Amino acid sequence: MAVTFTLYDSYDQYVHDGTINLNSTGKVMLALVTSSYTFSAAHTIWADASTNEVASGDGYTTGGAALGTLAITAAKFSSANVTIAALTKTFRRGILYINDTVNGIVKPLIGAILYDATPADISITGGDFVTQVPTAGWISFG
Repeated sequence: MAVTFTLYDSYDQYVHDGTINLNSTGKVMLALVTSSYTFSAAHTIWADASTNEVASGDGYTTGGAALGTLAITAAKFSSANVTIAALTKTFRRGILYINDTVNGIVKPLIGAILYDATPADISITGGDFVTQVPTAGWISFG
């Protein structure tokens, strides 16, 4: 299972105009979406993907899990691994977004994780699902 992370096209603009603040502790979220979501790098806000979010319950809370231990260095943006405990769901992607309205933009998107490059669905039954942060971080600078 090869995992890939892709930034949305609007990410650079959002960083430069201050819409995305990667120091937004408790506001950078990881939400799970089903295979019904068709990824487009042109998507800009959480509403572009949220209709395909997995339902609340069975270990998952609508809106996703907040990224903890955010860290920004000259080289990368990273966080702690994200664990969703006792999960029973089928999904295909994780979506990183800011859970806030900034500069009039409601819940701007950062990037999407494709958990299986086949692509194939991921099915978890009553287990902890851990999204591991890449060694180079979510985003590498420079």
